[in-house]
Order: sequence, then C-alpha cells, then structure tokens
Amino acid sequence: MLRPVDFPLHATYDRFFDLHWRLERRDGAVEAVGLVEATRVDGIAEVTLELRGLDGAGRVISRALGRTYGGRLPRWGTRPFAVTLRPAGYENRFELRVWSYVWEGSRDRGTRGGGH
Repeated sequence: MLRPVDFPLHATYDRFFDLHWRLERRDGAVEAVGLVEATRVDGIAEVTLELRGLDGAGRVISRALGRTYGGRLPRWGTRPFAVTLRPAGYENRFELRVWSYVWEGSRDRGTRGGGH
C-alpha cells in the first residue's frame, strides 16, 4: 500500500486536500500517479484532478482530467488517482491541481482552481 511519503511531489491544495504524486513519461504520454489526502475535511465522495502542461510563458497548452478511485475519502484518508496527458510537444513543465470535488451524498460539486 502506497503512502504519501512514497511520492516525490507534494502540494497543499485549498483547505481540504494534500496531493502526493510522481510524473511518469512513456509512449508519448505524461501520467501523474499519486494520492489525494483529505487532511482537513471528512465526507468527500470523489476528487477530480487536472494535469496541465505549460509552455515557457506559463500558458496552459495541454490538459487532462482524472478522478480518485476506491470510494469515500474520510478525513486523514487517502485515495489513489492517475491522470494521463498527451502533451502537445512543447511543454516546459507540468502542474497538478484539484479541478473539482463531490461531497458524499450530494449532487453539488465543489470547484476550485478554475474547475467547471
């Protein structure tokens, strides 16, 4: 079982989540593989993540979405995710962020970071 410390990249996202991941490059794709950790909230059903490729000027030139899997995300719990992006070919860097999340038992989606 993977733990947050098993990943080289970490970010605190908003007031709810910590992200732990690594980037893997293979076969013309970049994949972010990791864990979402609910460090400050309980009752999240699902988290959607966005992997973005940025050019040298910081413009987003490619993006892909992926979701957590494994069920409900209790406080202090983690759920795995994978987001696969087909780069445009001239990205300088990649960023991962929370796109949206769904509260357990709700049809309402919380959006952060420009999610729709």
